Amino acid sequence: MYRYNVSCSETICKNWTPTAKECYQLGCNCSKCNLYKIYFTKSLFKCKMKETVIELVRKYGKPDLKIGDI
Repeated sequence: MYRYNVSCSETICKNWTPTAKECYQLGCNCSKCNLYKIYFTKSLFKCKMKETVIELVRKYGKPDLKIGDI
């Protein structure tokens, strides 16, 4: 089991969003993520989606991925 020290706010980790599902499908690999390329490549800020996905899996299990979700 992968354990990661996360502090995910209740509002962010409330449910699986399309963005969180996409991140999960990409294996939380930022180099494959279009949002990361657009918003975080040249930014001082760090994407927190990996931490969010880990917390969502811990709380709710794997997302229910259906064709057309993403």
